[in-house]
Amino acid sequence: MLFNSYIFLIFLPVVWIGYFGLNQVRLFKVARFMLIIASFVFYGYADYRLCFLLMFSILANFGVHVALRRENSGQAVKRLLFVFGLLINLGLLFYFKYLDFTLENLNRFLHAGIALRNIVLPLGISFYTFQQLSFIVDSYYGRAGKYSFSEYCLFVSFFPQLVAGPIVRHQEMIPQFGELEKRRIRFENLLSGMEYFIIGFSKKVLVADSFAGICNAGYDNLKELSSFSAILTILAFTLQIYFDFSGYCDMALGLGKLFNIDIPVNFDSPYKAASIAEFWKRWHITLTAFLTTYIYIPLGGNRKGTMRTCVNVILVFALSGLWHGAAWTYVLWGLLHGAAMVVYRLGQKQIDRLPRGVLRACTFIFVSVAWVFFRAEFFRQPWYLFKQVIVGGAAGIHGEMVRFFCEKSMWKLTLERIMSGSAIQIICQSVMTGWFAFWILVCVKFPSSHDIVGRKIRKTGYYIFLSALFAASLVQLSQVSEFIYFNF
Repeated sequence: MLFNSYIFLIFLPVVWIGYFGLNQVRLFKVARFMLIIASFVFYGYADYRLCFLLMFSILANFGVHVALRRENSGQAVKRLLFVFGLLINLGLLFYFKYLDFTLENLNRFLHAGIALRNIVLPLGISFYTFQQLSFIVDSYYGRAGKYSFSEYCLFVSFFPQLVAGPIVRHQEMIPQFGELEKRRIRFENLLSGMEYFIIGFSKKVLVADSFAGICNAGYDNLKELSSFSAILTILAFTLQIYFDFSGYCDMALGLGKLFNIDIPVNFDSPYKAASIAEFWKRWHITLTAFLTTYIYIPLGGNRKGTMRTCVNVILVFALSGLWHGAAWTYVLWGLLHGAAMVVYRLGQKQIDRLPRGVLRACTFIFVSVAWVFFRAEFFRQPWYLFKQVIVGGAAGIHGEMVRFFCEKSMWKLTLERIMSGSAIQIICQSVMTGWFAFWILVCVKFPSSHDIVGRKIRKTGYYIFLSALFAASLVQLSQVSEFIYFNF
């Protein structure tokens, strides 16, 4: 079920009323069970079979956790249980996400001729698998408390963060489910949650999806793009993924607050970053924390010399790319970020002396160029786009990109009655260029949604603005699209 859909806007108030209604009459366990059932309904809405996979993963991991907590188990037994838990999680992830990728490469390099399985990737499997991997590691090292099955089940399946994160840890979430005060309606959280949700909803529907159409039009006509159109195609995805992921993270935070659950911040204006290191402290914050805690530090972190540190950084970012998708383009994207991180670490003192504005511009340009590999459908595609940037010529914006942006605009329909086609084309291209410039400015200069909600600016004009945003977003729901991170 998508957050940006009519069915979810019906689902949400029904679940909210049921959950707090049951808590109001002190049926706390029933309320928790109802929220678990609702989360499974949310997850299995498109395909009920996904619920069986999720429940198997939950049962297997909780069983390992219970076994690891037994005091009479020897260290050898615990080590075997730990390995078993890792194999369950990594095995499921490999089968569903990487098996076909592995077979493709065996066929390509070894001419093996193995038939592909054409396995459909289950929604959110990368997120809830990493979440449970961290839980198994913490259980093995004695860092996980004694939890009931219902607490653990809700921790994994809680619908605001199930499909696209953040990757939460047990100590951040499970204790909240048992707090008595969080079982009562809190007016402050209700307002903040609605603000976050509406802001994120509008980011996705009004902004991200508009850039998605422009980006798709550019990629569909790659070899016909002028230099300017090729640059806008790059920027279109840069803005699409920013507002798509930012919108999802805001909605997840807001939904958590509606249920009095504080979900970790996962996105904090990353295009304001003045280095690649700062970018990764602002983009997908919980993934960075997971990779640092469970991979980078166990590999030795920065404790074993400069060369080893550089290798560790490159390896972690390569794994980050592979986590995002089973394709070499994702791995290359990760390696690019790893190389940039190494360069920054080696020359940090000299680099940080540059003006912050220059550093922010350079970071934004690098991240935008790297996104081309992330967006690529096949390995050669990025080079076609970069080639058009250089040799595409000085023509205007490609007609298909302009058509998507302007075709259904009321102001364009009005202009058609009073102006010629060529004049309208010039105006449309100018407006479209301004649209790009405005949203880039929003990314690098405007307050974040956390700043806006945190200021608690709750005046009449603010509520009118939010209501208008929500209404405009509802109108666009006829063009529902998935979040980019649902694919991971």
